[in-house]
Amino acid sequence: MFVFFVTIPMKTYFICILTILGVSQAIAQHILSSEQAPIERPSNHEFLVTDITHPFTASLDAGNSVPVRKTTYNNRLGLGADATFFQFSSPDVDVQGETGWSLNFETRGDFRDDFDLIYSLGIFNQQFSVQEQPTGDQIDMNMLGVEIKFLLAWKVAQSDYFSIEAGPALMLNGELKVKEDRYDEAVIGTAAQPVTMEEFQNTSPINLNGVIGFSGGTRNIRLTAHYHYAFFNALTGTNVGGEDLEGNFSYISAGLRFYF
Repeated sequence: MFVFFVTIPMKTYFICILTILGVSQAIAQHILSSEQAPIERPSNHEFLVTDITHPFTASLDAGNSVPVRKTTYNNRLGLGADATFFQFSSPDVDVQGETGWSLNFETRGDFRDDFDLIYSLGIFNQQFSVQEQPTGDQIDMNMLGVEIKFLLAWKVAQSDYFSIEAGPALMLNGELKVKEDRYDEAVIGTAAQPVTMEEFQNTSPINLNGVIGFSGGTRNIRLTAHYHYAFFNALTGTNVGGEDLEGNFSYISAGLRFYF
């Protein structure tokens, strides 16, 4: 028998296998169709469908025992602008903060009934001035940068119209720019520890900020106010004596957000 099996051409062998499978399937389908009893639809099928598609209707009507989540509208995009009030705390250089600006793009989304999450990207231009030694002239300067904020907003009394907001932010800033070229070689700082302008302009390009504040308003317009504080030393230069400079950025922002 084994000799007979191996002498069958391969093509003929596959044709036989396919024929046997086809016949077996037809026989099985015939047996099942002849033995299967017809299924009668229950007379109360409408009641069953109602129970399946609306499983919570009875409990809601009986005692309203299933809690319903509060519906809010805070899942949208926002654009806005802020006035910024820059502060630069340094024991080496006397810095006078001035009013700058920032442009912001953000998303605000529901996190829980009590909280929203805010993702924000802001482009800022900080304004300030330092005093030249020994003339006493005020040298106007500015700093461009970007701040990426991730804030958790607590909706007071579950209100969508006022929230207290706090969280971390990543600040990417450029160097400190002098507005007038004639001060590029100026000396600032104190008489005891002078600092060249070139060394003062050396800053760390990355810093970690803490942000806290609030916002409030209507559905489409909100007033915002936040305090931003950089945790790490922003200066990387040295004074004329070779000592490292120290300084921390901070600023207050206040403005409007328009949501769509």
